[in-house]
Amino acid sequence: MRYLSPVLLAALVLFASCKKEAQDQPVAASAADVIVPYSEASYKMTVVLNWQNPQFAVPAGVHVTALIGMIHSKDTFLWRPGLQATKGLEDVAEIGNTVHMNLELDSILALNKVLTKFSIAPPPVTGTVTANLNFNTNYPCISFASMIAPSPDWFMGLHDLNLFEGNRWADDLTVQIMLYDAGTEDGDVFGYNNPATVPQQNISFLTPQNASVLANGNTQIYAIGTARFVKN
Repeated sequence: MRYLSPVLLAALVLFASCKKEAQDQPVAASAADVIVPYSEASYKMTVVLNWQNPQFAVPAGVHVTALIGMIHSKDTFLWRPGLQATKGLEDVAEIGNTVHMNLELDSILALNKVLTKFSIAPPPVTGTVTANLNFNTNYPCISFASMIAPSPDWFMGLHDLNLFEGNRWADDLTVQIMLYDAGTEDGDVFGYNNPATVPQQNISFLTPQNASVLANGNTQIYAIGTARFVKN
């Protein structure tokens, strides 16, 4: 029978002791491991528009179309600046038609990335519209778009606004509603019949350079209004 030397035996005992001690130590959770408890929140959204002089030129027949959008998860989107407009957004921005946008919303809904889609009546260009919307921690974001008319392919909207930040719901949040060029139609006019932009460009902010008729001599294109979210 072979015997271990005292030195080797002591080393083995020390190794086993250290291994067990390491296994017994609690492992620190990473940020990705922290599970946020599920919760729901309902909000009253109030959209206030301010399309008037001197911030903007105001053409005859001025109006905006319905606010079409969705309550969605953080891993999807309806539209984003810097990306090309979908057919749905193109139709909303150019002619105020929501047929293709609804089909796109249904496709995202089928992937379980949308809690609800919505279409909210258009507010007056110097008025207000309100809506009650429901969110939960799986679907904390809101996006929508609306044509500003008459225009080539200009629209207003919100994208990927997250009402659940830092593991808490916003109580009262107001954000600006900005104006965008869909990148699908040429023209710096208050009108609808304009040639297509070839090649199609990415969605971008409106500027006095690409929307001088709207800028009304100002050095910037202002936010057209605000959206306020008050937690019920």
